[in-house]
Amino acid sequence: MENEFADKYEHLLVEERELTQKIATCEQCVTAVLGCIEQHSDSIHLHTVEDVVGLIHTISSDLQTELLHLRLEKSVMTSKLHAVQL
Repeated sequence: MENEFADKYEHLLVEERELTQKIATCEQCVTAVLGCIEQHSDSIHLHTVEDVVGLIHTISSDLQTELLHLRLEKSVMTSKLHAVQL
């Protein structure tokens, strides 16, 4: 039983790292788009860029929500692991 919880916990850790990396990637993309605006604001369609940044933000928000639920699940799993080890 303990091994089952430990395996599930390890899987959650991997998922958490992946979600964190995805969120960081979204932040890097927003930074890159903002940099593009600074350099090319006179030659790009700003409303389109605003839509793009908004979509990236939506993706990031969805990932943040997923990460929150994962961390809640991880907390429950930690509690179960401690109970099994006692």
